[in-house]
Amino acid sequence: MSTKKEQSIHDYESSFTRMANLVLHQLGLIEKVMLSTDAGDQGRLIDEINANEKEIDRLEVVISDKFINAIVLYQPLASDLRKLVAIYRMSINVERIGDLVMNMAYAIESICKSEEYIFMSDVILNMFQSGRLMVEKSLLSFVNADQDFAVWTIKNDSVVDEMNNKLLSNTIARSAMDRKTKNMLLSYIDIKNIISNIERIADHATNIAEATIYSLRGTDIRHSGFEKSDTQE
Repeated sequence: MSTKKEQSIHDYESSFTRMANLVLHQLGLIEKVMLSTDAGDQGRLIDEINANEKEIDRLEVVISDKFINAIVLYQPLASDLRKLVAIYRMSINVERIGDLVMNMAYAIESICKSEEYIFMSDVILNMFQSGRLMVEKSLLSFVNADQDFAVWTIKNDSVVDEMNNKLLSNTIARSAMDRKTKNMLLSYIDIKNIISNIERIADHATNIAEATIYSLRGTDIRHSGFEKSDTQE
């Protein structure tokens, strides 16, 4: 392997490491938001999350460019190519986790004082901590080349989903609410699951459309938007 090729791959991995560490930091910040009862502290934490999100978006574009350059300029061998592709795929998912953290921050800010959120806050925190552990182990599985962590994460995906649904349902069932309110909340859980899956489908469709524009025009619009005038050429 040439020195330039080694440096290119090293820079690529370093950019991903910075991005991954920043998203892990974001997960820690959103947990602090969930645990805080002080509006001022929450506001400062959310401001930091928002600033970090911009850097995560920038790093995703940097990683995408470095991925293409490494392949085009240095034609890596199969083993290096697999690592490059794996990191690229992970960077997309890591960036999406960053988006979800940002969405959570805004949602918590708007409902944190509501009776419904206060009632469910412990359950929500428990769910979040399960998901955070999965993210940490999945990233460690790559950093440490630990297949067991990767297998654990994959197997626990459905386990965590089932645990979270049962935990939420059991909390509602044990509450002092009347039966009508309990049934209404349980119905909301099912509706939210449906909506979440529809959102994911739409997200994937958007990803495909953005990739198509990139392949046709060489323009990365993931964080800059797409104007009507862009079609008039």
